[in-house]
Amino acid sequence: MIEAHQGSVHLGGSFADAFNYLMKTGSCELKTAADTIFTASASGTRDGRQVIRFFQKKLEYGRAYSCCWGHYYNCNRTRIGMYCKALDISIS
Repeated sequence: MIEAHQGSVHLGGSFADAFNYLMKTGSCELKTAADTIFTASASGTRDGRQVIRFFQKKLEYGRAYSCCWGHYYNCNRTRIGMYCKALDISIS
């Protein structure tokens, strides 16, 4: 069974770096190592947390909160590592 925050992904930048980049530039279209095209965007949640959201064909496929950054699975046990890695590479 998959656990929240299971697995690790080596990322060079912090969640704050990625979040601030997306807030400045707006959403950006990226590609994972497996050539999956996705869009990353930054926003806030209703309870005030910062979140980076990942979309494919306008459907949300995952979210990264600051506590999820550097993990392959997020709080909800959704795979996000490949998205975080592609975003991290694009901003470094």
